[in-house]
Amino acid sequence: MAERLANDLWRLDIPLVGNPLKNLNSYLLVGERSLLIDTGFRQQPCREAMERQLAETQVDRDRLDIFCTHLHSDHTGLAPELVRPGCRIFIGQIDGPGLRRAAGRDTWAELNRAYILDGFTQEQMDLLWGTNPAKTAAPPWREGLYTELPDGAELRYGGHTLRCVLTPGHTPGHLCLYDPEARRLFCGDHVLFHITPNICRWQGVRDSLGDYLASLDRTAELDVAELYPAHRAETGDLRQRTAELKAHHARRLEDALRTVTETPGLTAYEIAGRMAWSIRCRNWAEFPLTQKYFAVGEALAHLDHLEVQGAVHWEEIQGKRVYFAGAGDKI
Repeated sequence: MAERLANDLWRLDIPLVGNPLKNLNSYLLVGERSLLIDTGFRQQPCREAMERQLAETQVDRDRLDIFCTHLHSDHTGLAPELVRPGCRIFIGQIDGPGLRRAAGRDTWAELNRAYILDGFTQEQMDLLWGTNPAKTAAPPWREGLYTELPDGAELRYGGHTLRCVLTPGHTPGHLCLYDPEARRLFCGDHVLFHITPNICRWQGVRDSLGDYLASLDRTAELDVAELYPAHRAETGDLRQRTAELKAHHARRLEDALRTVTETPGLTAYEIAGRMAWSIRCRNWAEFPLTQKYFAVGEALAHLDHLEVQGAVHWEEIQGKRVYFAGAGDKI
């Protein structure tokens, strides 16, 4: 059921069936022209929940634009089928090209090859090929469908001026929407409660975690009274949560460095298997394959950050990328 948060604002609860994220919070800012923030997977449970709750709000669908905080398919998947003639879909100008690349088969084949280099087997990647919703539930790409927005761009809906705040980390071009007058921040997956945003390695990005930590500092400076995250029901204080997230990643960096120091020559897959994760599994072998995929991506982001700091380096040995403590010969 759609939840009215204020006279001009609704929260639509979109279920992510079978996904550990559980739900997407899609926000609807209403006015003479309305804005829907994030959409859910291109899957039937998301589609049914979205259509039902939009009807509950009685929003004018012919005057409804869509803003996608970032390129992940649980935020973009339904946008092309929800948008109507004369309406627009917004996405950041950095994530826009990434959305186009994600629609191509070659991108996923290249990513699979990289993950095999980092410790997965070909058999594991073959199993993931047809089951990863980042690929199977993503929106189709059409030229001219998306309006790309730069950092600092302003949108006006419901009498509010919303400023785009570039917050790279979770994705290279993640955007938050900030309303300084109402002191609202629609933060997508940049800041979450109860769970932590997944920060993984991105092709073409040297240090995703470093970008994320800098983005946390940037948003912590904003005057925010109302924080609207994209997943789960929890919300809270922006500065307090920023400090908690930074402490979380500091612990994870220590964990990764300790693992590399104590057991040199491991792949990122093996390092991830020795790191601490908040998941109901007794050991790495019990991790569902999709969760191993995300865990290795996050381990890689932390290893990249340590490499930038000169704390670790990698070498390719027998077709696998393995890690050692210290800067090595690359600096």
